[in-house]
Amino acid sequence: MGGMRELLQEKDHVFLDFDGPVCDVFARLPASEVADRLKRLVEPEVIASADPFDVLRFAASCGPNAANVVERQLSRFEGEAVAQVSPSPGVADVLRDWRAQGFTVTIVSNNSVDAVRAFLGLHDLSEFVRGISARTTSDPARLKPEPALLDAAVKALATSPGQCVMVGDSAADILAARAAGVASIALATTPAKRRALAALDPDALVTDLTDLRFAG
Repeated sequence: MGGMRELLQEKDHVFLDFDGPVCDVFARLPASEVADRLKRLVEPEVIASADPFDVLRFAASCGPNAANVVERQLSRFEGEAVAQVSPSPGVADVLRDWRAQGFTVTIVSNNSVDAVRAFLGLHDLSEFVRGISARTTSDPARLKPEPALLDAAVKALATSPGQCVMVGDSAADILAARAAGVASIALATTPAKRRALAALDPDALVTDLTDLRFAG
């Protein structure tokens, strides 16, 4: 892994994950509760996971109708969830600094585009964000760790993957970036997450989002 500062200096565009770096989406409406509600729409007895996206993936395996029903309900729950939470500490300062340094910022998220847009607007963060590449379909193959959302962000900016860097706090972010040919900065705020994300060999790793304020 190289240095975060040097890596950012080489790029023009920052792709930022939403859940975690920007806000803790399910802090007030727990992901496990959302997953349990979604399971009622399919076959709850065969899904052990407490991850709503695992329920969506299972629904997709049952066919497009089941996937569409679950995805629509997940979008509603995400909207309910983000209305109850605040921005992650320091994220507004980071976004402000990135804009001052000349970066464009795109939110790249498995969460619904409507939930992301609503949260940014509610907390006056929209002005710092150039674009949103987030979930618009019920197809899990369009979500991270697949590269589709990053590919779409690159295309929307009319740039190349080499001019972009993905900042995220999950394995899916690092793997999606690699698949898209985009550099990655892992945000790992706990020892367990540092071990897990470092093992994926991101291009850089930081332990606090505010560490990214000092790039440039």
